[in-house]
Amino acid sequence: MSVMQAMGLENEQVLALLVERWPGWCRQVPDLGLLAEPANIDAWRRAAPAAQVDLVLRGLAQLAAEDGGDDLDAARVLAWLLMPVAVRLSAELVEFDPDIDEHIAACLWIEVRTARWRSRARLTSNLAWRLRRQVCIELGDRARIDTHRDRTLARTLIDDEIARTEQAGVDLHELDVRDELLAVLEWGRDQELITEADCQLLVDVVAAADTPSGPGCRHSAALLGDEVSDRVAARWGVSGRTVRRHARRSITALAGAVGEGQAAALRRIA
Repeated sequence: MSVMQAMGLENEQVLALLVERWPGWCRQVPDLGLLAEPANIDAWRRAAPAAQVDLVLRGLAQLAAEDGGDDLDAARVLAWLLMPVAVRLSAELVEFDPDIDEHIAACLWIEVRTARWRSRARLTSNLAWRLRRQVCIELGDRARIDTHRDRTLARTLIDDEIARTEQAGVDLHELDVRDELLAVLEWGRDQELITEADCQLLVDVVAAADTPSGPGCRHSAALLGDEVSDRVAARWGVSGRTVRRHARRSITALAGAVGEGQAAALRRIA
């Protein structure tokens, strides 16, 4: 049995559903209008800029999620679009369980129905990472999550299947760093190493460090320097010392617990 069969999906059926529902979905989520011809979605997502592809998939995730449009048809379409990731994951893990396709199908459905469509991380890589993580947890293989560079692999699973052109004016290296950082923060929150407030504080600290302090200034500030801490402190209503203490404590907790691949993301921003 394949993952497609386990989910009860067929290519022609899902594509017809996509074309039928697309006009109505575009009215609900205007970003979906970036895809003018839904029947050609496969060719479009291979050629379109990554940022546009992400906006369209994020729109589908919003419609599919229980805390969004709660639309089961949109969930089926999004799961179908993620099928290359599911197939590659099945090939990797089939030796661990003969019923791996059923495990992946169940986890994929949960992920598209609970997709974090409000997150700033790239939607496809985030879903693929969370899918792989959840399947490994179900198989009782937590060591693979920490040692197999799960976030990097998730991105590879997608990009091997969906070749995209680079978007002019966008630094793809910086996008990767941001995605990695958000993945580490989400992981740390899920593992109860840091709180939601800690996540928000670190995001604010990184954003402040990456923002020039004034006109004509091109250089980023030190992550835990006084300048950054004072900027963030003004927004949070605390002292700069408090910001530095909480940020340093969170970074230390994460760096001491994550695997090598994830720790690299912290080292790259610290």
